Amino acid sequence: MTVIHIDYSPVHELATSLFAYQDRKNQLHDLGNKWRKQMEKHLSDSFDARLDQLQFCDHISFLHLLILDSPAKHEIDSYLNWMAELGEGELYERLSPYLEEGPGMSIGLKAFRDGSVDVLREWQQACHISDHILGSLQRSAARVEELSRTLSYPDLIDAATSGVVLDLEEELEFILLIPAYHIKPLNRIDIMNDKQLVVSYAVDDEQMNEDTPTSQMLRMIKSLADEKRLILLHILAAGPVTFTELQQKTKLSKSNLHYHLSLLKTAGLLRMHLKKQGERYKYSARPESFDSLRDMLESYVFGLNRDK
Repeated sequence: MTVIHIDYSPVHELATSLFAYQDRKNQLHDLGNKWRKQMEKHLSDSFDARLDQLQFCDHISFLHLLILDSPAKHEIDSYLNWMAELGEGELYERLSPYLEEGPGMSIGLKAFRDGSVDVLREWQQACHISDHILGSLQRSAARVEELSRTLSYPDLIDAATSGVVLDLEEELEFILLIPAYHIKPLNRIDIMNDKQLVVSYAVDDEQMNEDTPTSQMLRMIKSLADEKRLILLHILAAGPVTFTELQQKTKLSKSNLHYHLSLLKTAGLLRMHLKKQGERYKYSARPESFDSLRDMLESYVFGLNRDK
């Protein structure tokens, strides 16, 4: 039986925000380079080098798994003090189920512990995570927890990530789902040992007032406002289709096709079918997203000034 954890913690978001900072090659994060430049003003000159030495992006899932079982995860300073005092034996005991028969860590456990505490302490001073963000994450975790009572885990992951479909050959033993703000509108997925899954799923901004459209709705509308992307969705309605097959059908260059698929993906308008870690996705259209868009448009347009 698959064990599912939906875990909210400000420490998870601290780690995720640091991942978003280091993930510079990905230009689809909403916060982007302007936000990174603002963060850099508050960081020491050696920070990026220490982050690279830790290989933080490669090891973040181990950190999330450690946070999951920590008795101090609900407060950042308490968690960092707790992690700093963890002995190597206890650290190994907590992480050994995820280290065995897998790629493991490219650095030692002591280096992972000390390096993580070091960079997270400094990062905490630079990156303030507002109560508004934390409240949104907590509410999302509660919604996904409710869904988990009625949905199978593939359907739950599809719902949480707005389109990631696991077509795995073997059933998973363990799934950790973490609501995340700073990586939006992207998701991060790690399959460990072909048995455990760690998913940080994007939580969009909530509507601040009835006069302001949500980021999700705007992203969906903009994604549809292009002939090439509409053609792609028309093809994908009969999917799943591989990237190569899409390229043959559309005659688009690899870079151009990747760009259009990325926009459709971040808008939640397509599904990405994954069989195993490292294997290329297949793609298909996500019909329910069009129903969601219609409902959002009707609510926003016709709901304005309803009582006036």
